[in-house]
Amino acid sequence: MNYKTKKKHKPPRRTRSRKQRKRILVADPACWGKNKPLEQLWRDISQFLSVVVIYKVPKPYEVITLRHSMAALRQLNDDPQVVAVLTSSPDIHNAYETLLYPKAKDKTVDYVITHYARFFKKAPHHKQYGNTPLHKLRIPY
Repeated sequence: MNYKTKKKHKPPRRTRSRKQRKRILVADPACWGKNKPLEQLWRDISQFLSVVVIYKVPKPYEVITLRHSMAALRQLNDDPQVVAVLTSSPDIHNAYETLLYPKAKDKTVDYVITHYARFFKKAPHHKQYGNTPLHKLRIPY
């Protein structure tokens, strides 16, 4: 007699779901008072009194005081000489303590601004200010 045996049914291979890593942001209130020039720049930026505009070749950057913030940001966004506009995000509380100071530590303001890519990222589209997207806007991360 010839019996056919059934092959064992193999269950489908399951892949493990990957957990997304979330950065744990720890606020360190003791950082205030350690880098006074950077703190002063951050206070102006975080209160939306000024922004740092990074230009192409002729002059590296400039701190501009804002009068009409949305109109000025749109104008800077459309300017071809502007590379990036550094500002803060209104959604992030304690951004200096959790995002900027742990990376900057004792670096100078000039170093932080010239190496802005290490400290600031492009603002996500859902966090844009107003109706028009501002592609040159950068916030700390």
